[in-house]
Parts: sequence; C-alpha cells; structure tokens
Amino acid sequence: MIAPILAIARVSVRESLRDRILYGVLAFGVGLILLSAVLSNVTLGWPVRIVTDLSLSAISLGGSVMAILLGVRAVAVELEKRVAYPVLARPIARGWYVVGKYLGVVATVYLNVGLMIVAATGMIASYSHEGAFQYAPGAYLATLGLLLLKLALIAAIAVLFSCFTSSTVAFIASTGVTIAGHLTGELRFFLGKSEQESTRILGDLLYWILPDLTTMEGLPRLIHGQEILNGPAAAAAIYGACYVAALLVAASMIFTKRDLS
Repeated sequence: MIAPILAIARVSVRESLRDRILYGVLAFGVGLILLSAVLSNVTLGWPVRIVTDLSLSAISLGGSVMAILLGVRAVAVELEKRVAYPVLARPIARGWYVVGKYLGVVATVYLNVGLMIVAATGMIASYSHEGAFQYAPGAYLATLGLLLLKLALIAAIAVLFSCFTSSTVAFIASTGVTIAGHLTGELRFFLGKSEQESTRILGDLLYWILPDLTTMEGLPRLIHGQEILNGPAAAAAIYGACYVAALLVAASMIFTKRDLS
C-alpha cells in the first residue's frame, strides 16, 4: 500500500501549494523574521539572542497556523466539496487515505517552513559574533528537529478532528488543543488550586490527555547556551512520535467507521 499512500500525499501537496492562504502565512512568517532585525536594534540585550528568539518563534507560529489550516482542509474540506469521494471509491482503505493526506500536509508544511528556516538561519548568522555561527550545529539542528516534530504533531491533531467534524469545528478544536498543549502545566496548576475535587481531577486528566507541546521547545535552552542533545530531548522526540502515531491510528479508525453516505 506504499504506492497509493505516496500518490495521495503527492496530490495533496500539489493541491495545497495552490492555496493562496498558505503563501499569506509564509509571507507573514518571513516578515516577522525580517522584523526581528529591527527589534534587535531597539531593545536591550544581545541582538543575536533577540533575533534567534523572534525568528524561531515566528517559524513556530507560522508553521502551526499552516499545520492547522492544511490539516483541517485535508479531509473535512474535501468531504464537504465531495472531492474525496472518487478517491474513496477506489479499492484503497480509508486508513491509508488518512495517512496519505497527513503525509501530504506534513510535506507541504515542511517545504514552507524550510524556506523560513533558511531566512532565519541567514539572519542569525549575520548577527553572530566574529563571523562564526552563534550556536553549535548539533544544538541548533536539534532545536529545529524538535520544532518540526511539534508541527507534525499539530498537523496530526488537525487531521484527527477533520476526520469526524466539519471544517469549522475542526479548525476551532485544533486551535484550542494546540493552545492548551502549550499550557498543560499551567492548566494543571491553576485547576489544582480549586477547592472542588472534581476540578482538580479535571486538571490532572487534561494534563495527561492533552499533548504537552512544551516538551518539544528547545529554543529557551538554545539561546541560554544550555545542553539540548540530552536524555530529555530524546524522551521528547519519542513522546512526540508516539503521540503522532496514536493520533493517526485514532483518525484512521474513526474515518473508517464514519458513514459517508
């Protein structure tokens, strides 16, 4: 089934690259990266750290928006426009269709994020001291790798919701889960302050169920010169990969049982 999956992914990439919204998000991300050069000159602190922080944050924000928009459109929009029906009528399992769509979304996001990474790396290199790149190559690549894994996880969340809800609901739900995934620790802390036992239990459940996207944030350690290539980073990578796999399995099972008549 590798060939049909890759064919679906390839078609998905071609269709996504025609979307004008995608280029708007890309221009927004690149604009923020270029803006970091201006802000580094008007704020206190090391310019290279400010440029790094703003540039990689812009990549994370722009990539997350792309992952949600494309993930939602991957299944839900195609069903609403009835574009997916001719493909699903062929002898291909629905689960493989979901996987192919997901791979197409991730490939499209990575293509656009790659352009932003090139712009950000050039900007960081221009502000590095004494003509040498500011950060160790291994640490910088590990930070980017964790960032790409986080975007793949966000894309999987969007694809999951698009398999059983409308595009509007999927977009709202995916955005909400993504925001909550960056605040799982804070949610558990504040809900744990409640006097009601049910609220504290809810905080614990949300902490363990929601994806902890902060574990895949290597940027703070990078700009402060802390070690990144260590056990916690490897654990975060395994955690993210397992979470993606679990979401794809769930999405495939839900979409397989969905009544499309």
